[in-house]
Amino acid sequence: MNLGLADTPTCFDFLGWEADETSGEVRLHYAFAGGESFCETLQFGAALPDTQSPLRPGFAAALDALHLAAGISYYKAYLPPRMRIVGRELANEARDVFQTLYCRGLGEFSARNRIKAWERVNFPYTDDITPQVPPANLARRTAVLLGGGKDSLVSIEALRAVDEPMVLFAVNPQRPMVECADAAGLPLITVRRRLDEKLFALNAAGALNGHVPVTAIVSLIALAGAFVHGYDTVVLSAERSADEGNLVYEGRNVNHQYSKTLDFERLLGDYAARNICPTLSYFSLLRPLSELHIANLMARNERYDATFTSCNRAFVLRETGERKRWCCDCPKCRFAFLILAGAMGRPRVERVFGRNLLDDPAHLDGYRELVGLAGHKPWECVGEIAESAAALLRLSEADDWHACATVAALAPALRAHMPNWHEIETALMTPSAVHRLSQRYERILNAYLG
Repeated sequence: MNLGLADTPTCFDFLGWEADETSGEVRLHYAFAGGESFCETLQFGAALPDTQSPLRPGFAAALDALHLAAGISYYKAYLPPRMRIVGRELANEARDVFQTLYCRGLGEFSARNRIKAWERVNFPYTDDITPQVPPANLARRTAVLLGGGKDSLVSIEALRAVDEPMVLFAVNPQRPMVECADAAGLPLITVRRRLDEKLFALNAAGALNGHVPVTAIVSLIALAGAFVHGYDTVVLSAERSADEGNLVYEGRNVNHQYSKTLDFERLLGDYAARNICPTLSYFSLLRPLSELHIANLMARNERYDATFTSCNRAFVLRETGERKRWCCDCPKCRFAFLILAGAMGRPRVERVFGRNLLDDPAHLDGYRELVGLAGHKPWECVGEIAESAAALLRLSEADDWHACATVAALAPALRAHMPNWHEIETALMTPSAVHRLSQRYERILNAYLG
């Protein structure tokens, strides 16, 4: 494969990690063989388990996994065909987790750069390793990954309804996330992650760049944090809609949200139980639900109306100036407005967004993509094409919405294209039986659904 880059490195080295137990800092080390080296830092905000602590084996195992997952940000710059893990060996079973994460997690990166990253990824492994994973006495508490959007807030309210002991967890939280935590009235555990500045210089110089499966990295940081901050359950708030891909590229289904899919949830959850700690759980509480269903649950209370956002432009990696809570000019804003419109009603959703996106002709082409009448599913964390279409057709039957520019323009074609939309809508509002919830958490979710 010719990447079009001069002096492309041929090997990527995972050089290990080190932890400063007193300061709470962890450093992850990487290098291109014979080239640039990198150090990524994480500040856990508390003392780390020392080498004599019974929590240390689990913490170290979580950092071993995090070290491999976080390396994807640096590896993608050149995609060298060789990989070396210095100082330790990777079992074949565990290797499959990271091989899959890199190959499928770089699917969008591949499609948009017109390359095949999966042909380059090659984690080394050893067949004769059996993980030795001791149990750990972790506090009976749930840590909810807080994203600042509707999904994690619905998880919080479902757990609150049964008085579940709970904390919120965020990596590099920005203002909307902090304000959502304040609105929830719950403690927020914060980890600060800092990528090596040399990576940004490489990108500016023309190295390959693009989307990485960041949810996988955040999830592993949270799993490591269990041994620092004390909890035995990490709850993701990914919905079943995340399983739908965006397009087919070179014969492969490419999904912007791969690390939010049930497939990866299973990989990481099983990996954590076998290789990190058998008493530490990881799963998505909302996996049985569609985005449309979650929007209806979000509309139950107004606690977060002034604080939440699903707009990625409110969460940028590097500060670029003042940001709005909703940019009202991206696929996520359009999708969120669409599914919340029917759930919240017109006056309330217009207060939340500050405008009516469905009555602005400038958004017509964007909505055509969301409902499947043009292009492909946008490169964003948006719901299924069918649920966008069903949501718009539901609005076409509502007095407050049917005359809005986008609804009026797209509804006739959608009705002809999807005459059974009522049945599709019913299915979207029916929880799936395919998930990884324990009986306890399934009961919690079902009780909240009513």
